[in-house]
Amino acid sequence: MKRLILTLLPLLCCLCLSAQEAKDTTATYDVFDKLSENLSVKQPEAVRAAMAAHVERNEKRAASGLEGQTFRIRIFFDSGQSARGASEAAAARFRNLHPGVPVSRTFTDPFFKVTVGNYATKADAANALKTIQQEFPTAFIVRN
Repeated sequence: MKRLILTLLPLLCCLCLSAQEAKDTTATYDVFDKLSENLSVKQPEAVRAAMAAHVERNEKRAASGLEGQTFRIRIFFDSGQSARGASEAAAARFRNLHPGVPVSRTFTDPFFKVTVGNYATKADAANALKTIQQEFPTAFIVRN
């Protein structure tokens, strides 16, 4: 398996470089068409179909102008007198429960906000929201 990966890696790098140099930036390349005749890759058709669907989704996303848009989950939103301390406590509690997930605290007069995660699609954010709402019942999805 390592030998196959080491064989394919330079080929993929060359293809990426040649794709970047091409004047037509919308051209796509099928890596498997560029392989030598001595190398065969056996994979289910479902893998190729999944990759094609992924590429198509990305192209639609870029065409619709949503390419740089991400989704986050707001776990705290308040403007009360104790909102600052409560936002710090909510952020610390989330960090303890979900280490490794990005947390940001912001202040937009007069609201303190705590937003977590960074999800490429709303579906990914919705899946994470189900888990997060168990600890933070008022959590909701926001666009970034």
